[in-house]
Amino acid sequence: MLFPCLGVVHTKSQSAAGSPASKHANSYALEDKIREILKGAGPLAPMVNYMVNSGGKRLRPLLLLWAAEACANTFQTSLDVGAASEVAAAFELAHMASLIHDDVIDGANSRRGLPTVHLLWGAHTAVLTGDYLFTMANKVALRYGHLGMASLINQAIELTCEGEVAQDARLWDPAVSEADYLSHICKKTAALIGAASQAGAILAGSPTFAGEAMLRFGIELGSAFQIADDIIDITSEVSVSGKEPGNDLRRGLLTLPLILAMDGPAGDLVRKAFSAREVTEDTVDSISRSLTAGGHIALARKSAASLAQSAESRLSFLAQSQAKDALVSAVRSVPHRIA
Repeated sequence: MLFPCLGVVHTKSQSAAGSPASKHANSYALEDKIREILKGAGPLAPMVNYMVNSGGKRLRPLLLLWAAEACANTFQTSLDVGAASEVAAAFELAHMASLIHDDVIDGANSRRGLPTVHLLWGAHTAVLTGDYLFTMANKVALRYGHLGMASLINQAIELTCEGEVAQDARLWDPAVSEADYLSHICKKTAALIGAASQAGAILAGSPTFAGEAMLRFGIELGSAFQIADDIIDITSEVSVSGKEPGNDLRRGLLTLPLILAMDGPAGDLVRKAFSAREVTEDTVDSISRSLTAGGHIALARKSAASLAQSAESRLSFLAQSQAKDALVSAVRSVPHRIA
């Protein structure tokens, strides 16, 4: 499956000199690097520290580090682990920034079971905190401009913005198609994951084909994760997901399970709610039950699993290593999130 944003993110393929790759990406070292970059935040320290301490999967930076280690092992190149850690941290800062902005736009009151930044400090401060994190991500990436890291991050952020705006332009629109949806999630979610995976290959001095394979790996993995999140939004309890179920519906957003059900009874409920621009709790419950009964949740799960399987196939060029195992584990975790 090809996605609309594939091939848009380009950069140079150059070798990064330095010490040999470590055998395993150290998440604790990554946390230290993030805190080191943000230590001069001044009056923004409470907000940025809150975001760092709120946790998260750290998926993007870890994928970068695993991709870098796996490629260095495959092509027997040297890898500057310090540089890889800095760039990985930059990707995570860009992701944190996007989460803060998303929560302001969505009016979300909680994330990962904790109050959102804008709820605690106000929308004005939250937006500026997100801007600051974007700036810091770019500042770090510019140190590796000769490897195209700033270009990768900035183009991924550009695609993220395009995807979000394109998606928001179709709110309350019952005619959103599966192709529209895939275009939106490819840009708003998967582009940054794809760029992080590609960046790891580039930092390891890999051939161009390896960087392109890792880009596609990240795009497909990121899209699978987004579909999984959209399923969880419908099926999960707040104690599990950290968010109120049905948030997407309340925003007037059609996600894949809903799109697949638009020709059935759930579609009639969606069209009625969207026409009135009002989604009640009863409507959320009724649509959720209809999606499950009609097999549409199962179909969406199948789509996510298919994307994850395709993503795993992109890793076939990599030699066996602990880092490759970590990449494979990340892919295989998708079905477990939505089982």
